Amino acid sequence: MAIRTRTFIRRAEREDLDTVVAWMEDPDFQLFLYGDPARSPKQIREQIVSMLGRSSAQTVPGGLYLIIDSAEHGPLGLLSLQNISWRNRSCSIDLYMGNKEMRHKLTAGIAFYRAMQYAFEELNLHRVNAYIYAFNEASWMILERMGAVRELTLPEHVARDGRLYDLYGYGLLRHEFEAFKGKNPHLVEDVVESMRGLNSGPAGGGEKAAEKDT
Repeated sequence: MAIRTRTFIRRAEREDLDTVVAWMEDPDFQLFLYGDPARSPKQIREQIVSMLGRSSAQTVPGGLYLIIDSAEHGPLGLLSLQNISWRNRSCSIDLYMGNKEMRHKLTAGIAFYRAMQYAFEELNLHRVNAYIYAFNEASWMILERMGAVRELTLPEHVARDGRLYDLYGYGLLRHEFEAFKGKNPHLVEDVVESMRGLNSGPAGGGEKAAEKDT
């Protein structure tokens, strides 16, 4: 299946504050957040201001906050690379889709692919970790498709809607990601081709892609 996408990833800026705050106030969005959702709008705004401030202030940051954006639909979600260890060449990744209409596997899959490409090829990391709730099947299936291995399960670790859910821990090594690309050359070629012609930026920001949008 050919993919043509107008979806790209860029560095989160202060101008994104209102959009990200609105996402984090949405109960559906909060379902996938690890922290306590019972926070005031002021507390949420202060947290986001702190996040975006750290994102651009450090020359060699331990964490990066990125926006999943679309030339046609505008900002779609928030991507963070945290616990970046430059010595060990590893990080943890979180992906949150804020635009409800775009919460489907294709958009999330492209965002995950671009995030892995950025981590391995631009940051030169060796390992990416991800922690995903058991009920978030769409996300952990995308990671498994890319070659990530479920390395741990924390039983009944997360409380949502009066129930306890498992937490899955995944790891993806650089050679596993390369193997995925090797097994899916046409898929990868289409995604990469659609992301050419960028203005260079920390995460390929300013990307303008080809034909059919996602």
